[in-house]
Amino acid sequence: MELIDYMRKRNQMTENEWENSFDKKEQEILVLRHEGDVTSKRNGFWEVAVCCLGYIDCETGELHKEECRFVFAASEKEYENHLIPEFDKEIVYHLKVCEKLPEELPEIMIKRIDFLLVDVIEKNVQSPELEEILAEYKKPIIIEDDILGELLYDRTINSFEGHITWLDKNIDISLDVDKDNKSGITKARKAMKELYLSAEKWDVNMRTFAAKKLIDLARDWCESEEEAAKITEESFAKRITIESISMTSGGSFTAYFNDDDIFAGHCITVGGSLKKGITSASMGG
Repeated sequence: MELIDYMRKRNQMTENEWENSFDKKEQEILVLRHEGDVTSKRNGFWEVAVCCLGYIDCETGELHKEECRFVFAASEKEYENHLIPEFDKEIVYHLKVCEKLPEELPEIMIKRIDFLLVDVIEKNVQSPELEEILAEYKKPIIIEDDILGELLYDRTINSFEGHITWLDKNIDISLDVDKDNKSGITKARKAMKELYLSAEKWDVNMRTFAAKKLIDLARDWCESEEEAAKITEESFAKRITIESISMTSGGSFTAYFNDDDIFAGHCITVGGSLKKGITSASMGG
């Protein structure tokens, strides 16, 4: 099944059809609430998915360490008026649920465990096994690099964050790669170091490219023709300063520049790759 066909089929489901995609048998589980919710528009209702780090089957006592979700339906009124129930992070809930029935998934999708929420039996349940999973999850993941320094993994955005000195200026860097993607981490580190070791060349090229690309827009932002006339590509390039760089495992980067009030404080983004060079520049938010 193609992904687009799968998504269309799900989005056309009525609430009754959606509920029938779960087993009728009710079971009780303990779930460790994780951060992150996913809200999806369906046919006449909203599907709300609450992410969890693991669960315990209360009947068998079996611990499942894989991530899962419990889901429930919300009406249009609940969604529009922000009345969707919220669940506290990093605590254990005792739930009554129905497990998702087996279904055909597109090859690109990773199989996950979903439970339809029937009832919340108890909140803040003590569970040493699930609390151990949480403790392990919260341990910092750090890469020590001889050139890039310390890179700390930020689970909320799935990237490694750090700082480097870029031409005498301290800037933020990030490797936009998941912690479990070992080869991707290696490639992103290599790419960032290659960019960094040629910082002088890349810095000049990025500022020059941005100035050429955005000079007309910069003049449009001026309050007078006299002010606009003072902005040249050369002055534009000198005024902006780099603040952060993000890098992917494929060698694509995005650099964020301070605009020196050219665009009233909006950042300037410059993108490209090590292979293709600089390919874009725009005024950011």
